[in-house]
Order: sequence, then C-alpha cells, then structure tokens
Amino acid sequence: MIQNVLRHLGGIENYGVISLCLFGGVFCAMVVWAAAQRKSHLERMARMPLESDAPKPENQEN
Repeated sequence: MIQNVLRHLGGIENYGVISLCLFGGVFCAMVVWAAAQRKSHLERMARMPLESDAPKPENQEN
C-alpha cells in the first residue's frame, strides 16, 4: 500500500537521491575538517575537560 502511494506522488524519487548526496557531502566535509585540525589544537582540546580554570575553595572538605 505504501509503495503505491509513493509511486503516485510526483518527484518523490528525487528526495532519496538528494538526501543521500546531502549526507555524503556533510560527511566528507566533516572528515576534511577533522583531518585539517592541528595536532596541538587537538591535544589542547583533549586535555580541556581534565583541566580546571576555576580556583578551588581553600576550606573545601572532601
């Protein structure tokens, strides 16, 4: 039933091709962006969650 509905909609077959091309383009752009990052920047970003810029209170109990 769904196949019959989709066959009668005009131009619906183009949406699959367009969405696949869009996904491929975004994926390739992200791979190129990730490959273009400097190693020093990536190392700094990897350490960021472990570093704390905020000073700890001196009277903090564990």
